[in-house]
Amino acid sequence: MMADPGQRGRRAEVLVIVWQLAGAWACGSLLLGTVALLFLHTHALGAPPPIVPNAAWLTILTPLERLAVFALVAALFVALGVVGWRTASASWLTGDARARLLWTLVVGLGGLAGWDFAAAVTFAAHFGSATQLILAYLAGGLPFALIAAMLVRPWRVNVAAVAISAALVGAGYLMVAGQPVPYPFPRSVFVLYAY
Repeated sequence: MMADPGQRGRRAEVLVIVWQLAGAWACGSLLLGTVALLFLHTHALGAPPPIVPNAAWLTILTPLERLAVFALVAALFVALGVVGWRTASASWLTGDARARLLWTLVVGLGGLAGWDFAAAVTFAAHFGSATQLILAYLAGGLPFALIAAMLVRPWRVNVAAVAISAALVGAGYLMVAGQPVPYPFPRSVFVLYAY
């Protein structure tokens, strides 16, 4: 018995969406996991402990490590561009070259913001370096996949991605809402996150 052509087409659409989300997750996890490794390695060598991830962190790195961080972030955007180009039919925002560039920027910048938020939560919750590294490599791509899921064609996936993102932000807030921030930062970790 032959499969219905419409059903085969729907399977192909779902497969492209899965490839897009998995690709965004893999790009974020592999490349930014390595960025986390650079920061945690520098911290293990005696640099002062980071309080909240931000651009000032770059000052604890050597010039070569800074170059590596910039190269990894640039590689992230290139890899996301390739994912968006190869899976263009999955998203309503990848119709032409300009739209694919916009998709890459939205997923990249939104994912970086989510990754930074997750890093702030793990530092404020006093996760160990090994735990942070494992989370960076395994779950570091989740913010990128969630942003990409907000841009795919089925609206139900968009709603689910927004709901999961809101739940994760709420969970992060609850994890560290009462955590004291070490001196000289006597404020909430989320006030520090804004800096």
